[in-house]
Amino acid sequence: MSLKALKWLKRIAFILALCTLLCLTGCGGGEEEASSSSDSSQIEEPGVYHKVGFIFSGKADIAGFASEINGQRILASNRTSMDTCYIENVTISEFETAVKKLAEAGCTDIVSCSAIFTNVARVIAGKYMNLNFINYGATSGSANCIAYTEHTFQGAYVAGIAAGYNSTVRKIGVVVDSDLIYDTAVANAIALGVQRVFKTATVYVGEGHYNNEIKDAIDALRGYGCDVIVTYTASAYAADYCQSLGVKFISNHDHSSNYESYSNMIMYYYSKRDSYLVAKFKQMQLDQWQPENYVGTMGNGVITVSHELKGSKADLQKIIDAITPKLSTGEAYIFDGKRGELMDNTGIVKCFQNEELSLSEIYNMEWYVMGITKIGSFRKPFYNEPPNNFEIKE
Repeated sequence: MSLKALKWLKRIAFILALCTLLCLTGCGGGEEEASSSSDSSQIEEPGVYHKVGFIFSGKADIAGFASEINGQRILASNRTSMDTCYIENVTISEFETAVKKLAEAGCTDIVSCSAIFTNVARVIAGKYMNLNFINYGATSGSANCIAYTEHTFQGAYVAGIAAGYNSTVRKIGVVVDSDLIYDTAVANAIALGVQRVFKTATVYVGEGHYNNEIKDAIDALRGYGCDVIVTYTASAYAADYCQSLGVKFISNHDHSSNYESYSNMIMYYYSKRDSYLVAKFKQMQLDQWQPENYVGTMGNGVITVSHELKGSKADLQKIIDAITPKLSTGEAYIFDGKRGELMDNTGIVKCFQNEELSLSEIYNMEWYVMGITKIGSFRKPFYNEPPNNFEIKE
């Protein structure tokens, strides 16, 4: 082989070796980049910090509406490790101060926990756009305010059927609290439920909020001959008082932990909100909070009814099992004219046959259905409320 040919062969071998080296270096670099990219994709982004402050109109440590929401707050907080706190015993005029105190304590989100705050919370949310709000009792929200409401009348309708089924004199007493949402619609739902059992039954309605007022209302209802009492009150006092009287009753509070203590309790109905709060807390932590108009119903598990309890006649459970699925799916609609015209207690037609009331008409009811007798309000002026020190509790 000539010298010239040998030089060409060496030159080709050198070029091939150089290309091989460059390819190997490039591949190695690609693997390193891919590894680096893979590692970086596995690094979790830090969560967005939120702290949620709850505002109660009542005492969180006294059995009733406020204590139930507080228990649900604790459950949801434990499931998500969300920092939460609360201020209790707040009046409407104190609401904005409570919001300021919670914000100063680091709260980024506020939950208004009473229907008496619905209107003021809507206004305050507009003033504090740096905070997010959940407004209990509201049906429409805003950019930084979730509207949260509940169809409590669904549970009340089942309670009315159960009350009618257990009554021997066809006289049912109802104690309502105007501090709760849709108290008139709830009373009407109870009456319509009773009338599914006895068309000619009479439902007597009295109003009370504090324990002494609830006691007076129950005593008056007993005076009218009522043998079953159904409650819709912020306080859970009625359960103990009815038990002491030996009167059959249905409570609107969560007695899942103590129903065995009440031999006269027929059933109970209540709102279960902890799953909703868990979902909201997780959205906050992922920085996915969005305003919405939320409605708690039987269909999504918020409105809950218990099983038949020992204060009831036998076979009530069969009735509960038959009606609740229909209410959950919307097959059964409470305020409609499917069974004839729906009239108020003065005889004026409010819903014609085969029609139904809109949700707006239900939410804003100011009339009682035929068959209800309003015996009056037992609410009294309350002047001795001590000034609120706005203590933040956890």
